[in-house]
Amino acid sequence: MDGFLNFFRQATPIDVIEESRIGSRPSRRSGQPALDDLRAIPWVFGWSQARFFLPGWYGVGSALELLQAQRPEEFGELLSHLYTWAPLHYALSNAATCIAAADLDVMCAYSTLVADETCRTKILAQITEEFDRTTRMLERVYRGTLMERRPNIHATVQMRKEPLRVLHRQQIALLREWRDARRSDDRAAAEALLPGLLLTVNAIASGLGATG
Repeated sequence: MDGFLNFFRQATPIDVIEESRIGSRPSRRSGQPALDDLRAIPWVFGWSQARFFLPGWYGVGSALELLQAQRPEEFGELLSHLYTWAPLHYALSNAATCIAAADLDVMCAYSTLVADETCRTKILAQITEEFDRTTRMLERVYRGTLMERRPNIHATVQMRKEPLRVLHRQQIALLREWRDARRSDDRAAAEALLPGLLLTVNAIASGLGATG
């Protein structure tokens, strides 16, 4: 998709993650700014920090909707085996957990970091549409709202919602300032801001209880 790489690199703190010293290997295999060069951990970590959790649920709704439309009998079988076939339950429960952990308001806030308005509007709309579709189809599979069917997950998410939003707002503000300093080649300012940014990455990961 045109502009997707730029959207990812601007709407998530992936550039901050690349500056961190938390792994034994660099975030990119050969140092090229391409999706196929990025390792899996920073890819998932970046999306989770901005509360998209995209790798955990994107496409699930489209797949389920297509299965229901083209093979309704098999879709019915899927519903009846949700709790009896472990691989199926594992895959769909993980997708449902990622949907619960995602936050549309926070996604939109991070998306304002994307400079190209056309790119931002187009890709955010596509992500939002698939988010709604995936939520709807998972609720069809679970035969009820995800809040009703998975109350413990949703209670935890709600408890952490507002404190995490404070951290996200701080991170977004620091990202703007840090990126501006880097663009203007103000190395001293950028270096002074980086520790605070890395602290927000740590704090958000701790609040979520995961890096992805």
